[in-house]
Amino acid sequence: MTKFDEAYIKLAERNGKADSEGLHRILEKAMTPEEARFLLELPASNADVAAKLNMDEKAVESKIKDLSQRGLLVASRRGHRYPGSLGTLHDNILSSAPEYIPPGMDKLWMDFYEGDWWREVADQLIAMGNPTLRAILAPESIPPGVELLQNESIEALLNANKELISVRNCCCRVMAKSCDRPIFTCTQFGRRAEYDLFRGSGKKVSADEAMDVSLKATKAGLVPTVTNIRAMEALEFICYCCSCCCVVLEPASRIGKMNEVLAGSRFVGRVDNETCNGCEECVSRCFFSAIEMKKVPGLSTPKAVIDTEKCRGCGLCAIECGPGAITMELVRPPEFIPETIAGPSSIVH
Repeated sequence: MTKFDEAYIKLAERNGKADSEGLHRILEKAMTPEEARFLLELPASNADVAAKLNMDEKAVESKIKDLSQRGLLVASRRGHRYPGSLGTLHDNILSSAPEYIPPGMDKLWMDFYEGDWWREVADQLIAMGNPTLRAILAPESIPPGVELLQNESIEALLNANKELISVRNCCCRVMAKSCDRPIFTCTQFGRRAEYDLFRGSGKKVSADEAMDVSLKATKAGLVPTVTNIRAMEALEFICYCCSCCCVVLEPASRIGKMNEVLAGSRFVGRVDNETCNGCEECVSRCFFSAIEMKKVPGLSTPKAVIDTEKCRGCGLCAIECGPGAITMELVRPPEFIPETIAGPSSIVH
């Protein structure tokens, strides 16, 4: 086994992975041993760190900025600290501005993920008991005459947070590279946007610009998701996810537990058999294997049939249905969206 600096091992211990060679390799690629020892001193005041490490306070401040840009620090009430959550460490490092991501970092994370982390993530998400993320309707699939709740409307979420919105690269697609869908999609609000801008990983955008990102993402086949909670102030991001790259949806798909990890919207897709032309475009668009082509009594050609138990109500099928045979139907009450989250948001973002 490769011998790693003790500082890396101590940092990995904070992630619950002291013996993980895969994580040690990630940390060794991400920072020098001296920087690892600097991180071990946090959280603490700049003055205390300066005194402990015989540094100037300005140098401490500069180092904190540098490490934040590289995704190795997060803000907390006690000050900047190394992320104890592996999910946060992964997200921060791989959503950093490209110039701050060391060459080969994506592969190291992918190797770590495929080793055993994917299963750990799946087990953690399932253990919560309720889905942590919730799908919301793609804007162009909203049924005519239906007024969405604020917490299920991309437009309402963007307008409610229009004073500060940032967009950054998707850490999952940066790592996995399993599809060619857009990367510049992850939309942040509030304190998340503030931190993105502080460390230079995100770009400040207007609500209109963020809506343009949304329309392009859903057109490309990405599922819009938010935290599965009702309160608007708790909805701090909109992710646009695919089941081939996303470190939440991919492990859920791998073990056949998508419904336990991702709640559906309040809508499901419905097919007009007379209008459906059997093109199968909707089948390839659905990440959730909710659509099959089947023979329908009285009709000569197979038609799209939606399994409403599997359908997550994202509307991706509807927006690309050429003949307009698929529409989204409201089937669940407002109370379907829970008041509290199932677990810590750090596990999913």
